[in-house]
Amino acid sequence: MESHSASGETRLERKKEEMKQKIIAVAMSLFKNQGVEGTTMEQIANEADIAKGTLYNYFPVKEAIISEFIRRSFQEKSSERILRLREMPDTRSRMVLILAELMAGIRPQKEIFEKYLIYQIQNMISLHPDAGVKSGFELLGSEIIELGQKNGEIRSDLPFGILKALFDFIFVEVAQQFYAAPEAFNSRTVIEQCVDLFMDGAATPVVKHI
Repeated sequence: MESHSASGETRLERKKEEMKQKIIAVAMSLFKNQGVEGTTMEQIANEADIAKGTLYNYFPVKEAIISEFIRRSFQEKSSERILRLREMPDTRSRMVLILAELMAGIRPQKEIFEKYLIYQIQNMISLHPDAGVKSGFELLGSEIIELGQKNGEIRSDLPFGILKALFDFIFVEVAQQFYAAPEAFNSRTVIEQCVDLFMDGAATPVVKHI
């Protein structure tokens, strides 16, 4: 009979989680020291002292390791960020806050986040996306949409999944603008433009003449 921890995990589940944490720690150290492109899956397996097949059982590619590392980083801060979101006055300010914080995190880790974004985008645009590939951003996006609908700022007649996906793509677009021209990138301007597009649409406002 398998033993369970206080959290309800079995011994096997704990072992798997420990192995996953070890792989992530080893890989991120290698990425930091020699770059993502300069690191191979074989090197990661050797440094982690595991068989290459074992590594592939946990992560099929380097980008999957990066994605899981960032997802966990997002998750660690999600509770605190959600509390702050609930204190914000409206949807627009919530979106601007979260996007600004995410971009502040991207700047010092450009290569790592570039690999992460490409991996996430490939899954987002797939006709058969892998439900197991999580961005870590979904909790924040869902909270913003739910609060906006509750307050009457975001339409409730549209499918929640579509609204959430559109907000995800706003984050991607802001990041793409940064990578296209890092030196010229104005975070506040680009974020506000993208949030305006989400909240108000792309149509020219109709001026009613009396």
